[in-house]
Amino acid sequence: MARNMTVMVVDDDPHFADLVSQMLLEQGYNAIVCPTFEAALDTFSRSRIHIVVTDIFMPGMGGIEGIQRLKQDFPGSKIIAMTGGWGGMSAADTVLAAKKIGADGGLQKPFTATDLQDVLEALPVL
Repeated sequence: MARNMTVMVVDDDPHFADLVSQMLLEQGYNAIVCPTFEAALDTFSRSRIHIVVTDIFMPGMGGIEGIQRLKQDFPGSKIIAMTGGWGGMSAADTVLAAKKIGADGGLQKPFTATDLQDVLEALPVL
């Protein structure tokens, strides 16, 4: 996948968002961090974002609704869902659910920089 692409990280945990952002920067991507999906949609509509990496469970608009909205408003958008699971739902099941509603890839938290790179490189060519 071509470098010099901009990846938006959407996560309400600022420490985790910064960690993912740093991983992306080290791999040659530009990174933008948004703490909510509401902010992400606003930023996406005003910026050239190539890929969105989003948490699933967040206050306000969660990742599932956000993925659906992003795919509806910007059908060609590329989205990677990331999650550690929630309640009785495992991370693997949550990633599968996100893919069913439009995510192009998924990551189970915690993940490594190599895991992130592998998922990014598996995305269809932009």
